[in-house]
Amino acid sequence: MSLRLCVCTATANGEYYMSMFNKHLSSFFKTITLGSTVGDFKQDKDSKDSIILYVESPVGHDAIKYLCDDYHLPKEQRRVLWIYSLTAGVDVYRLGELVKELQDTPFANARGCYSSVLAEHVMYSMLYFYRQTWRSLASRAEHKWDPFLMVELRGRKVGIIGYGDIGQASAKLLSAFGMEVTGVKRSAPTKEVDEYGVRLVHGDAERERVLRESDFVVNILPGTEETKRFFNKELFSMMKPSAVYISIGRGITQNEDDLACALRDGVIRGASVDVFEREPLPAESPLWDISDDKLLLTAHSADRTANLVPDSVRRFIGLVNEYAKTKRLDTYLVDPVRGY
Repeated sequence: MSLRLCVCTATANGEYYMSMFNKHLSSFFKTITLGSTVGDFKQDKDSKDSIILYVESPVGHDAIKYLCDDYHLPKEQRRVLWIYSLTAGVDVYRLGELVKELQDTPFANARGCYSSVLAEHVMYSMLYFYRQTWRSLASRAEHKWDPFLMVELRGRKVGIIGYGDIGQASAKLLSAFGMEVTGVKRSAPTKEVDEYGVRLVHGDAERERVLRESDFVVNILPGTEETKRFFNKELFSMMKPSAVYISIGRGITQNEDDLACALRDGVIRGASVDVFEREPLPAESPLWDISDDKLLLTAHSADRTANLVPDSVRRFIGLVNEYAKTKRLDTYLVDPVRGY
C-alpha cells in the first residue's frame, strides 16, 4: 500500500515540519505534501494512495472536509487512514460540523505535550497574586522600600474545573506546595482520590461546592458548545470574594464581560487569563483596563516555549512509527462528537 502524508498549515511552521518529516519519515511515505489550501492536496486526493493527514490552524477544517469526503465508503476503502492535530485543543477545526467525515477515522491530538508548561503557568499565576508582584514592581519604580506580608499557598484550596492531563500536571506541582486540590470531572471518576492526592468529584452540586470553597478556581474546560461561556456572572458570584480565577483552557468557556464586572466590582479577588473569546483580544475589551493587582493578562502564550512545536512533532513521528508496526492508532484520540 502506497501512503502519502498531507501536512495542512497556514502558519510559518511549514518549513520546520518538512525538514523533520523528510528526515524521519521519508522512508515511510511515498510523498509528503505541504499545503495551506485544499487545492494543494488535489494530486494526493486524485491518487489511489492512502493518506495520513497532519493539521494545524483553522484551515485544517477545510482539509478534513476535502480529503474525507468519501465517508460513504466502507472504512477499509476510505482515503484518509487517520488524522493528527499539532495542538491539544481541537475546537478550531469545528469537529461538530465534520461528524460524517470523521466517522471511523481516528483523530489524535497533542494532549499531554503542553501539560507541564501550562502547569507552570498555573503556579506562576498563584504566586503572582499571593506574592503581590505588581506591588514590588511599583515600589521599585518609585525607589520605595516597602516590606509587606506575603501570603502562603500552603493549605489553600484549589478547584480544577476540567480535570484532565493539564489538571493532573498542575496538581503534581500544587501538591508539592501543600495545597488541597479537588478535580471536577465531566463523568463519574473511578476513584475518590488520585495518585497526586486530588479529590475527584463530578456533578453540578459538587462543582458548585468546589466553586464556593476554593481559593483558586482553575478553568481547563475544553471548548465545546456545551461549555461555551460556561463561566459567567452566576458562577463568578458563587466564588469567594478572595478567590482567584485562572483560565488556561479555551477562551470560549468564559464570558469576558461578566469576568470584567466581577473583577471591577470585587466579586472575586483577581484573575489570570491566557485565553480569550476572541484573539487577539479586541482593543475595546474591558479587560485591558483592569488594574494589575486584579488581572494578570497574557496573550495565549502560557505554552509558547521553544519546545511547543517540536514536542508535538515528535509525538506525531512516534505515532507514525508505531502505526508502521501495528497498523493501528489507539492513543491520544479525540471524540469528534464531544470535541475533546
